[in-house]
Amino acid sequence: MAGILLVTLLATLGIRNLVPAEALAPAIVTLLFAAGAVTAGLALLCQAGRCRITWFDLAGSLTFIGVVISVLIDPDQLVRLCGVSEQPE
Repeated sequence: MAGILLVTLLATLGIRNLVPAEALAPAIVTLLFAAGAVTAGLALLCQAGRCRITWFDLAGSLTFIGVVISVLIDPDQLVRLCGVSEQPE
């Protein structure tokens, strides 16, 4: 779990130079959800028939952290992440 969180932290530090500061939180949440999904997929593939609770706990905790961070996101930040349309407000 510490390794996956360390990789997520390093990826966050890497993408902070690629996205605007307002879009950093939505990008982190997306990264955490993707990491949780990949971990759950690996738990299903790698440990078929054995106790998989540890990998599913890790996937659930990454998803939970993503949900907690997404509560702090302003809806305008998501619009900035996806792009700005030419329509007036």
